Amino acid sequence: MKPSLLIRGQWGLGDNIFARPIVRACVAKYDVWLETPWPELFEDLPIRFVAANRDLRTQMRNVARQSPARWSTPPNGIREIRLGYGHAELARGSIVAALERQVAAIGVPLSAPSWDLPDMGAPLVLADRPIALVRPVTVRSEWRNEARNPRPEYVAAIARELTATHHVVVVADLQDGREWLEGVLPPHHQAFLKGELVVRELLALVGAADIVVGGVGWIVPAAIALGRRAFVIHGGHGGHNARQIITDPRMNLSRIGFATPRELCKCTDKLHQCDKSIPDLAAQWAAFCSRVGLNSLTPAPSAA
Repeated sequence: MKPSLLIRGQWGLGDNIFARPIVRACVAKYDVWLETPWPELFEDLPIRFVAANRDLRTQMRNVARQSPARWSTPPNGIREIRLGYGHAELARGSIVAALERQVAAIGVPLSAPSWDLPDMGAPLVLADRPIALVRPVTVRSEWRNEARNPRPEYVAAIARELTATHHVVVVADLQDGREWLEGVLPPHHQAFLKGELVVRELLALVGAADIVVGGVGWIVPAAIALGRRAFVIHGGHGGHNARQIITDPRMNLSRIGFATPRELCKCTDKLHQCDKSIPDLAAQWAAFCSRVGLNSLTPAPSAA
């Protein structure tokens, strides 16, 4: 019989996707209980889910959607670890490396990790052209990080070009005083702006997309896990969000592109006024389209 382990997971959607191979490795050695607001991301693994409560709007909505039968209570005295990372961990390396060190401490090696997701079903969006999913630039009161955001006009410029070849879908979860747009809404054909898509529907849409565009966030691990093309536009806050921190050398990044400012700010201040200028955005976009075989009609304007 395997020993029991309670994993207190992170609450970000992207962080939970990053953690899948970590949790999978623990399952090989332990009988696992997992505290997460996103049980849908792990339901193909033989684990039990533990409910928790935090003042996080989107996550608690997803917890409330679950059947009470989804949740279990771990036994008293169970061994426990907490997955997570902060400035000290990221100063040593990547997000994945930080999580890997935490499970190595309990005797769990992370050999040949793979990033994937369970089957999320068919997408709700049907179109006669390839789908481009665009994440607009937003700010959340729960975890303000304007420094990380790209310049909104860059996301809008790429979205505008894609409207000529793709069915552009913009997805956000806006609410007055809780999450709001920075800049203007990118050009689109269809929009879900009030969190209408539950997590299965959201990730099914990513899985059906020909291209995903936006800033650093959950779209990065989601596109990697689902093998989709993604053009990720950096802003600042590079001390926590540089490419080498938010990815791992063992990930398949062949379909991922990063538009990088001329000098990515290495700060770790979420409200720092980083220089986010990408004067060669058009050239970076064109090079990405050529590399991944994306049908792009014309280079996007630099909007510098």
